[in-house]
Amino acid sequence: MPLSELPDWPGAAAAAQELLRQQHTGEPFTGLAPDFAPGDVMQAYATQDAFIATQAQQRRTSISGYKIAITTPVMREFVGFDDAVSGCVLADTVFQTGHTVVSAARQHLIIEFELALQFARDVPERKAPWTADSILDFIACAYPSLEIADDRRALYPDLKQNFFSLVAENAWNHGVVLGSQIDKARFDDLWQSTGTAYVDAQPIGSGHSRDVMGHPLQAMAWIANHFQQLGHRFKAGQWVTTGSWLASFFPVSGQDLRFEIAGCADVTVFIR
Repeated sequence: MPLSELPDWPGAAAAAQELLRQQHTGEPFTGLAPDFAPGDVMQAYATQDAFIATQAQQRRTSISGYKIAITTPVMREFVGFDDAVSGCVLADTVFQTGHTVVSAARQHLIIEFELALQFARDVPERKAPWTADSILDFIACAYPSLEIADDRRALYPDLKQNFFSLVAENAWNHGVVLGSQIDKARFDDLWQSTGTAYVDAQPIGSGHSRDVMGHPLQAMAWIANHFQQLGHRFKAGQWVTTGSWLASFFPVSGQDLRFEIAGCADVTVFIR
């Protein structure tokens, strides 16, 4: 596999500042104007890097984990892009189960029901592509997780033309709630598990670990190869949310959400 440089684009800093301005002023997501818009996915990732670096510096935090988005054929057709994409999760937006999310602090809150896998040690550079089997050696444990996202009242039929702006805006991530730990010794059970989402103790849907890219380890191999192409490296202790097992949920204030991976663990969040 050819190794690449970090994504670079002279317009990245200005585009990142424009996205941050839009978030701060509460503007709806309509995609970046032509003067700022990335023209391809590498320019979008360069903007995402600048977007994250600015927030990390301002808030004196760092990257704790990563996310994978656009994992299903349906979503890829919807946005007009034939691959998954990645985003970052900053450490000051990582919460433990039972966390409360204030809906009024978001323009249009989204919760996604996911599985996070954590690295046991640094992932080295590798010439051969990563596979599910080879990446497993570097995984320590797993957690059920709830991603906190905000689509800024986006018009979804317009996402195809604004997709690179979505990638640049860190795939809309605003944090993650992690549940109880699932030890590696239980992975064989985990790969066969069903996850069920509950709202106010009532089930709203279920998914299976294979529903995201065929297997959670396939998702991890994808992001390991993707990051190697971008010049990034995973560090011990970092983790990845591997994609939603169910459709995105748009909660309202007063709801309690829980995601249970049968026989393994669960995670809860309160919307107020």
